[in-house]
Amino acid sequence: MSPQQKRQITDPQALRALAHPLRLTLLELLTVDGPASGRKLADRTGESTASVSYHVGQLAKWGLVEPAPELAEGRERPWRATSRGITWSATGDGSPEFVAASRALREQFIAQRLAALEVYQRHQDDFDPAWQEAAWVGEDVGHLDPDELVEMTERIKAVVGEYTAAARPRSARARRVAFFGYAVPSPDGPN
Repeated sequence: MSPQQKRQITDPQALRALAHPLRLTLLELLTVDGPASGRKLADRTGESTASVSYHVGQLAKWGLVEPAPELAEGRERPWRATSRGITWSATGDGSPEFVAASRALREQFIAQRLAALEVYQRHQDDFDPAWQEAAWVGEDVGHLDPDELVEMTERIKAVVGEYTAAARPRSARARRVAFFGYAVPSPDGPN
């Protein structure tokens, strides 16, 4: 698998293992910011090095991160993400175990994204006006069938991917930007 591709998680135990807030944060840091040692990850998260080490080990167990020994400096042992992120099915093999694990990971993922939005809202005035104007929270509603919804989300993911590719050069004014969207059917419509 290319490090630029998302990894499809198909094992319900892996989904459950990932449904932990620190593991999701560590995976995001290694994916977006690149390789880092346990000490650097501990500094970024405010967690102890021992805790980070344990949770990075759990990510490594499922093949989501790997050692980056060629980047080692002294006693520091850096880690890197093995892909550009993760994706998973809502229903997988249809087993209750898979569906429950998928929901648990989705719930944790959504909670982290909403927390990031809340942090921005609390600190919005700390950003200069250009960033305040550039920030976007939007909403729309339409009528789509499942095939159209798949097409639309694939197009959105392609555009986001152009701007979030690891190899994309960063301007001097660039800063970390979180993008979160959803497209789900309303329960009041036809199946």
